Amino acid sequence: MQTSLKRFPVECLVMGWVVFVAGLLVSLLLIVSADGKKYLYHEEDGSSSSSGPVIELLAPSSDEGPIKPYFLYEPSSDHSPPPARVVEFYAPWCPHCQHYAPKYIKLAKAVTAKHPEIEFHAVSCTAHNRLCNDQNVNSYPTLKLFREGSYEALKFNVKDAKVKNVLFRLGFDVSEKSESQNNHEDQPDKKQIARVVPFRMHDVHDAWNDAALSFEFALKTGIFMTNGPLSKEESSTFRSWLELLTKSLPIQMGKTHDLVTMLLEHFEEASQSQSDLSRLIRPYTAPDKSQTWRACTNGDNKMGYTCGLWQLFHIMTIGVVEYNRHNNPIIPTRQVSEVLRNYVEHFFQCEVCRLNFLDMYDNCAFDGCHRLSDKPSSNEHDWRELPMWLWETHNDVNTRLLGERMNQNNEPKPSQWESQQARWPSLYICPNCWREDKSWEEDEIFNHLHSMYWSGNPSYIKIPSEENEPNKSHRSIWKLGGFLLSVLSFVAWFVRLSKAHHHSGRHKKVDH
Repeated sequence: MQTSLKRFPVECLVMGWVVFVAGLLVSLLLIVSADGKKYLYHEEDGSSSSSGPVIELLAPSSDEGPIKPYFLYEPSSDHSPPPARVVEFYAPWCPHCQHYAPKYIKLAKAVTAKHPEIEFHAVSCTAHNRLCNDQNVNSYPTLKLFREGSYEALKFNVKDAKVKNVLFRLGFDVSEKSESQNNHEDQPDKKQIARVVPFRMHDVHDAWNDAALSFEFALKTGIFMTNGPLSKEESSTFRSWLELLTKSLPIQMGKTHDLVTMLLEHFEEASQSQSDLSRLIRPYTAPDKSQTWRACTNGDNKMGYTCGLWQLFHIMTIGVVEYNRHNNPIIPTRQVSEVLRNYVEHFFQCEVCRLNFLDMYDNCAFDGCHRLSDKPSSNEHDWRELPMWLWETHNDVNTRLLGERMNQNNEPKPSQWESQQARWPSLYICPNCWREDKSWEEDEIFNHLHSMYWSGNPSYIKIPSEENEPNKSHRSIWKLGGFLLSVLSFVAWFVRLSKAHHHSGRHKKVDH
């Protein structure tokens, strides 16, 4: 009996900690869980969608083999001929696809208002990667037009997607269409509000997480855009990219290091097809639905890929400086930038993003042709030019995208506050980085980049937003509920332990 009394508090302690840890895990899962969206024209939660006449191709609930929708493939048996149709191939993470989505809906409404028989379809290449490969889709967004009864695609430039042009290419009479009707789809949506997404609080571990997820996502969706093996140029670029990452990623990204090493060891197999690559990486990567980007998605997980890719680029450039500090031979900065440039050219499928980046690089934007050298240098200042050049390039992209969003929504030019948020780091995050004349302190900027992407110093600073974040209230409720569950579990454990301690007699004073 005495032995049982002695063991009871210990058993209670173990059980209490199990309950507490379980509650804490539930809390953490509620805080971080947020599946990335696969579609732009379909609400995956079952709520109503405002996509109008646009028909989203949904993935089947079970693996039924390759999907061959009627609007893209000729059926094997007799069927009525398909109507004239427009098909958009897109990726939900692509910023320009997101910007184009409301325009595509407006176009569909304007065209079907005149010719209801014309169909508008949307195919997410994230949900239907194999299908997009089979259709030779190598940039996003891509439009294809099909005349009635035909399966021969007429590739169509998104910039030319006006009502009159679409109808003309589909073989319809456009002689009576008025100019105002032609431009109906170009009218801005007054309900859309342009806003600047504030930088969210994060630390170096968030950056490493996002970079790793985007690297994995690219392997799953961005390396093979057609069936068959990589071309000689693509294969060389892919290998050079992997070899660069082995030298420039921090040791803390061990899982990514293991994945890169494995791919280099099995490179011939990995470069043969998407199915071969997917099979090789499967043991090293998490399921798609468990992927949650942290740093700058603002609650919209479909934005995570491009954000995480920039994180990977920044980590890599800081890593080159670190590598050159401790290793020989020195990696020339121009060699690194060329690998990055070629990777974007071959494996980043947001067409406008890719072309803008290549145009900036090839035209020596921010004096890149002189700042980056193809000769090894022993001067650390020369190495630092690489991450500083990429930082300037990224900020230019941020500012340009902000202006595009404002212009798309027919809003005034960005205010000083909005421009401040678009530049990173802002005055809120790094007040010592900027001078009064809006120029920057180079050493302070580099030190900030180093702390955010390499050294591990946290930066838990969030810029206040002028607007409430969407869906913030219900997300906060779930987080609070998870936290309270863990606290209540701890209290229950403590009470039970106290009772057990009381019954065991251990609280009584012992007389000697």
